[in-house]
Amino acid sequence: MDIEKYISNKKNVRVLKLVDDGDLLKELDSCTYESIDSLDNYKINVFSEDELVVIITDLESLTNSDFLKKNYGLQNIMLLITDDDKFKKNNTKYLNMFFGYGYKYFGPSSNKKAQVFVYDISDYKDNPDWLNNKNWANPELWEK
Repeated sequence: MDIEKYISNKKNVRVLKLVDDGDLLKELDSCTYESIDSLDNYKINVFSEDELVVIITDLESLTNSDFLKKNYGLQNIMLLITDDDKFKKNNTKYLNMFFGYGYKYFGPSSNKKAQVFVYDISDYKDNPDWLNNKNWANPELWEK
């Protein structure tokens, strides 16, 4: 996923680093963002779709805490999970865990140093193609 392109569509970007990211943030050099120390003091604007919180972490930090349960109220979150053997060995387990919290998987970052998961409330649920007014409010199609 092209992280820089996704982030450039947001106006207020904040980055929370839970682990040392190495060169991961170099992808964000052309983006303007603010570093934050924790989500505890972060003021959430629940009506803004232009805000994005980028969280850089590893699996151990996430699975050993209630972090995923504490970030409620945020509308747009990008998780950058630093690549490690734990994710590669238990790929299905961790994908299911993130799906359970509403994150979508976008594969590795363009520099292959992190796995990218995004929680965006505006596209949280994909509408099925049958769920539209053409099928439901069209009596001519009811007998088909």
